[in-house]
Amino acid sequence: MSDFSINEMLDMQRRLQNKYKDKWEKLSPEAGKHKLLWMIGEIGEVIDIVKNTEI
Repeated sequence: MSDFSINEMLDMQRRLQNKYKDKWEKLSPEAGKHKLLWMIGEIGEVIDIVKNTEI
């Protein structure tokens, strides 16, 4: 796999956001906060599963 630069990542994000602008919620600090908190909750669930399956 070749290197993936920050600029390429930002360009991909812009293109995806433009393509799905009618389906995705707008980018904002509030939306970012909600997604981050959701992700932290999901990570917590994964940690619980891993802890309960350790031998």
